[in-house]
Amino acid sequence: MRSPLNSGALPAVLLAVLLGAGGSAHAARTPAAPAKPQAPQAPQTREASDAERSSFEEYYRQQVPAHVSGGPSLFAPAFDIQRRRGEPWQVIARVDSAPRRLTPDLCRQIRTSYIYNAKAPKGERWTPSAAAPEWYVWLATPKVPCSVAQYTTRMDPAVHPDDVKALIWQHRTLLARARLLFAGNSSCARQRALTFRLAAIEPAPPSNGAPVMVGMVFESDRDTLVRVAVRKSRSEYAAWNVSCAASAD
Repeated sequence: MRSPLNSGALPAVLLAVLLGAGGSAHAARTPAAPAKPQAPQAPQTREASDAERSSFEEYYRQQVPAHVSGGPSLFAPAFDIQRRRGEPWQVIARVDSAPRRLTPDLCRQIRTSYIYNAKAPKGERWTPSAAAPEWYVWLATPKVPCSVAQYTTRMDPAVHPDDVKALIWQHRTLLARARLLFAGNSSCARQRALTFRLAAIEPAPPSNGAPVMVGMVFESDRDTLVRVAVRKSRSEYAAWNVSCAASAD
C-alpha cells in the first residue's frame, strides 16, 4: 500500500505551506501605520529672579530719562521668560513709557522690549530688542492729562490717527456688523457669540470695491483672534470682510 505522502495529498500539503509562507512574507513587507505626530510641547516659563529684576532696573534707570519713563511711580516692567526643553532661558523685559498725547483725541504709550544675556559682562547684559517699539493708544478726555488706562489698543504707526480715533469710537458698532459676516466664513461661524475686545488697529490691503481699507483685530475670551477689514469711504466706515484664527499669544 502506498503511503498517503506519496498520494495526491502531498501537493495539497505543499500548497498550504507555500501559501502560508507567502502570506507571512507579504505581512512582513506591509509597512506599519505611520505614528501620529506628537503635538509640540508648550515652552517652560518662570518668574524673573531678583538678580534679573535689579539688573534691569539699574540698566533702565541709566538709559532712559525719568521724563520719558515717568519715573519710579510708573516703572512696572513685565518679564516674558521662556525656554524649550534643552535650550537656555530667553529673558525679555517690556516697559511702557509715560502716557502722552499723540493728538488732541488720543493718548499713547510706547512699549519697548529689552533682551537679557546672562553671559555678557555686568552692565552689558541688557540690550534693546531689534523689534520696533509698539504703540498703545486710547481715547483722551478733553482738558485732562493722559494717565495710565486699563484698556488700550495697539496701533500701527502706518494708520492715520484720525482713522484710529474713529475706529476706537465705533468699534462696538463695527463688531456687531462684522458678526453678521461670521456666518459666511467657516472659520468664524462658531465665534459669533463670543465676547471680544479691540486689540489692535493695523493697515489692510485694498479689496474689490473697497480701495481704502483699515484692519481691526479683535481678541476673544477664548483666546482666538478675529480680523475685520473695514472699508473707508470719505468719513464713513463699514465692516467689509472677516478672517478668524486661533491666537498665537
